[in-house]
Amino acid sequence: MFALPATAQDGRRMLTTEEAERWTGVGRINIEGSGFCTGALIAEDLVLTAAHCVFHPRSRRMVDPDRIHFLAGWRLGEVAAHRKVRSIMVHRDYDFDSGEAFDRVQRDIAVLELEEPIPVNIARPFAREGRPKIGQPLAVVSYARDRSEAPSIEAPCATLTVRDNAVIMSCEAEFGASGSPVFTYNRGEPKIVSVVSAKAVQNGQRISLGMTLDDGQLQQVITDITRGNAFFEIRAPGAGTINEQLGRGTGGSGLFRSVGN
Repeated sequence: MFALPATAQDGRRMLTTEEAERWTGVGRINIEGSGFCTGALIAEDLVLTAAHCVFHPRSRRMVDPDRIHFLAGWRLGEVAAHRKVRSIMVHRDYDFDSGEAFDRVQRDIAVLELEEPIPVNIARPFAREGRPKIGQPLAVVSYARDRSEAPSIEAPCATLTVRDNAVIMSCEAEFGASGSPVFTYNRGEPKIVSVVSAKAVQNGQRISLGMTLDDGQLQQVITDITRGNAFFEIRAPGAGTINEQLGRGTGGSGLFRSVGN
């Protein structure tokens, strides 16, 4: 049984060793030469994250899967399980170069297929749930730039509104938290309702945004990857960081910024 942890005044704190053992299904996604994001198991061999995490910002191409590592439960140099990625599938309509940031948020999901499954007794996958209600308490578990070596939790934050296929939340995501699972609690069990895609400021309040998972879009991505429809492009040589993916294109509002490292 999961309990909603108490939270520090800043809204986000590092999980204790005991707490972290219950969240080993969340892990750090390391991209060789390009920083990291956060992801969560949704099956023994599938990891949910943000689509922009798997694109190189300079080449504008998808990163080669064999350069991606999933570190389940990574905490202070120890890991519950380490797996390389076999294949990547992003939302069919996701466009990394789209000029409209809000449109990208609504399609910003990817599923990574691991080379080998992680047994559930080591890291348990999370179930998903439909779009959250306005005001519904949420929790975000993430690896961020200032706390990259251990998972932190922000709880409770809340759903501010749901607009089209985007969830706007009071959660204060930090850089590195892209792809972090957003949880709601149903009878004490955490279920994923969104994935952190971007952060913004609205009326002086720091907020974060992610895609809803309730209209079959995630299931289509899962179906594509399990049927062998996954694809990737070999990225061009050169290294870089996966930061500020959103709000960079011309024609966008410039309001949103991704929280990739």
